[in-house]
Amino acid sequence: MKVLITGATGLIGRELGKKLASDGHEITVVSRSLAKAREVLPFPCEVIVGDLPHEPLKPEELAHFDGVVNLMGEPVVGTRWTDEKKKEIYRSRITATENLVKSLPKNLQVFVGGSAIGYYGNCGETILKESHVHGNDFLADISKDWERASNEAPGRKVLIRTGIVLSKQGGALEQMLFPFRAGVGGALGDGKNWMSWIHLTDIVALFAQSLTDKDFSGPINGSSPHPVTNREFSEVLAASVGKKLGPAVPPLVLKLLFGEASEVILSSIRGSAEKATSLGFKFQFPTLRGALDEICASYKDGEEVFYSEQFIPKAPEEIFPFFKDPHNLETITPPSLSFQIQSVSTKEIEQGTTIQYKLKIRGVPANWNTEIDEWKPPFRFVDNQKSGPYQLWHHTHEFKPFLGGTLMTDRVRYRLPLGYLGWLVASKFVRRDVEEIFKFRRSYIARMDTPKKP
Repeated sequence: MKVLITGATGLIGRELGKKLASDGHEITVVSRSLAKAREVLPFPCEVIVGDLPHEPLKPEELAHFDGVVNLMGEPVVGTRWTDEKKKEIYRSRITATENLVKSLPKNLQVFVGGSAIGYYGNCGETILKESHVHGNDFLADISKDWERASNEAPGRKVLIRTGIVLSKQGGALEQMLFPFRAGVGGALGDGKNWMSWIHLTDIVALFAQSLTDKDFSGPINGSSPHPVTNREFSEVLAASVGKKLGPAVPPLVLKLLFGEASEVILSSIRGSAEKATSLGFKFQFPTLRGALDEICASYKDGEEVFYSEQFIPKAPEEIFPFFKDPHNLETITPPSLSFQIQSVSTKEIEQGTTIQYKLKIRGVPANWNTEIDEWKPPFRFVDNQKSGPYQLWHHTHEFKPFLGGTLMTDRVRYRLPLGYLGWLVASKFVRRDVEEIFKFRRSYIARMDTPKKP
């Protein structure tokens, strides 16, 4: 199937595109930035450059697609809803979807549209099936209009009312983790409000099945079969990171922090997964305990984990020579770090090779010595800090053959010095620094592998 994805650079879009490409579909994405798409998408695809919140695409660009997955939308939680923010949320969902639908061919087979479990609004203890009426708050109104715009699309239509997506990186959980890992995370308000959640693996699988299974149609709740109260969620999250539950957060504090958006945070939405399961969908993570234990396993040991993925349209054998040369590490490291190789213990890299280098971390000079713990060219190598600024720095580089190219994955496990105090003071700064380092690398590699114009 030839599939068009909007919002592909987002949390769900990246994983969904990877799954659909693996399943044999031909993927095209819409992005405002060709450079960003090339940097962050972990799957092969064509890119149509467009700005759907402001204008339609050219119909001739979309004439050959069989299916569309529409995932566009600015985040709605984690920030205050100013008038301008509300307009941005509306444009990114409703206006963008209207412009997309205007551009679609009439013979499109299927349109899978994003929506939100917030469609129902605050409903207390009520178990919410897809036939329930929509709510009357801002997010419910946005979801209602979003679905209205999607229903104008040609072909079979599926509308996924997505719950709170739990994942190892990004999404709502990333914002929740810090206070819980600090030991002060607690329930919100009285903790009785229901939360409809879903693991990233399951929401991706639900979108993928909705695209290909003709029995899927209309609205479908994208949430686990076992929603929980906020207090239960808080207790399980605290246990998953090895901490005790902290004091509850008064609603007034949330109101001061988030304004009107606090109403959504405190809403009680008890979504039913009965329709999805009746259609044959199988949840890999039906319970919150299983989902959070899988996501938070490393945190009990005080470790941070960072992932970065990038698709490179060359085989591992073609690209590995660049990465096995330690001096190229200087090229793909941000200049602000003043990174310099000082010595390499062997003529060629092999298992046991040690590399000595120096750099500056936020302007502070540091020496770093790493050892190659594992060396399996051209598919994998691992370097481990022997001495340096971290208690632990363990970096796994993988080069997996993937759909005619390479899925390059970096997985970094690290632990800051000074134990809990070091983590409490510096973890957010270090995380941003690590993200910037790998963002720079992805950008450099994307430019390196982009064909030059004649």
